[in-house]
Amino acid sequence: MEEKVFGYIRKHQMIQEGDCVVAGISGGADSVCLLFLLEALRERLGFSLEAVHVEHGIRGEESLSDAGFAEQLCRQRGITFHLYSCDVPKRAAKEKLSMEEAARKCRYEAFEAVCAGKQQAKIAVAHNRDDQAETILWNLARGSGLRGMCGIRPVNGKVIRPLLEISREEIERYLQERGQGFCTDSTNLSDNYTRNRLRRNILPELEESVNRQSRMHIAQAGERIRRAQEYLEGLAARRAGELSEYCGEELRVLAKDFCREEEVMQEYMLRIWLDRPGAGMKDVGAVHLEEIKRLAAGQPGRRIELPGGRCVRRTGPYLAFGMEEASEERREETPLAVPGESRWGKYLIITSLEPNKNQNIPEKKYTKWLDYDTIKNTIQLRSRKSGDYFTADGGHRKLKKYFIDEKVLREDRNKVLLLAEGSHILWVVGFRISEVCKVTEHTKTILKIHIMEEEDYGR
Repeated sequence: MEEKVFGYIRKHQMIQEGDCVVAGISGGADSVCLLFLLEALRERLGFSLEAVHVEHGIRGEESLSDAGFAEQLCRQRGITFHLYSCDVPKRAAKEKLSMEEAARKCRYEAFEAVCAGKQQAKIAVAHNRDDQAETILWNLARGSGLRGMCGIRPVNGKVIRPLLEISREEIERYLQERGQGFCTDSTNLSDNYTRNRLRRNILPELEESVNRQSRMHIAQAGERIRRAQEYLEGLAARRAGELSEYCGEELRVLAKDFCREEEVMQEYMLRIWLDRPGAGMKDVGAVHLEEIKRLAAGQPGRRIELPGGRCVRRTGPYLAFGMEEASEERREETPLAVPGESRWGKYLIITSLEPNKNQNIPEKKYTKWLDYDTIKNTIQLRSRKSGDYFTADGGHRKLKKYFIDEKVLREDRNKVLLLAEGSHILWVVGFRISEVCKVTEHTKTILKIHIMEEEDYGR
């Protein structure tokens, strides 16, 4: 077993000399076996070893007992042990997650906390070949593409899975030969969870009625699919780079070039372009990819909104991939009282008029002095609109370009208060004023504007 796992680690370059391997230890057979094997190989591979147990707050005394077992096992072997406790049911309810997803999030947050500050940290988890078969069947049943049919990857960033070629039967036999006990999670015996039904009912039926090596063959198929998937991803990444270019914050692709590509390459490239803003592919399915293909083949002027705040536009000859503008912070326009007080969202705006005595005009972030003589219409308090501009360096400057240059996050731009006269922005609050309304020696009347946030004036 040790040689088999050693070879698998070397094959996938999971561990390098000097790494700190943080192993997830539940107390079950898989994780106990993982701990023993890593301990046996650490001198040979030149890494240090620590262990993490996450107590999920689900099974009461049984869960606490598992935590005690894992801690004692590590202390007996001189392995640094970290215990984290969390309330998975509460988190699942609060974030509207399944219990499995909430528990997974808690575990990986604990792993990352232990890894923090370590330059060469790896997270070792105990997924085995049976888990691989379950995952592939589960993804296939849910309508997954090739990526889902690859199953669990041996290496995913800093997460490594040294036992992925080892069966559960081999694991239990390994522990039995060493007289080592382990914990049994009672939830694994329930058919309330999808994975349990696959493990307890579907896979045993396949082995009994179809082929006794079903789990192994499914896992092997996943490995072959993974190699094909990685090859196609590489081809698609190169082609996606050749066809696309940035235009401001958007990524653009000539629609006619995209439509000439083979269908399988189109789907791979779409996934690459959609993932670009960092929203991932969560909730984006085949139906969305088909919509984008139709958009590429159709007439300009249409757009598609996608999960995760993304959108794809057909603009001129291009497909343009970007993010939807945030709208939750937009508020109705409010006229600025001059002189007087106005409110807009969390802001209190106080204005006054005073004669120009050629006094020094200080530089303050939230107090500005404007040339009131240059303002002809009512000043509006509002968030940004298409076509907004201000004057700088003797010419018009688009507000959108200014936000990009100032590195104002897209999701924050609608939160910026503007003082506007039509499309002309007099003051981008927190940033700058337009040159047109700067006080000069020719100014007769000064408009003083002071802005406070709610927490300042609400005391």
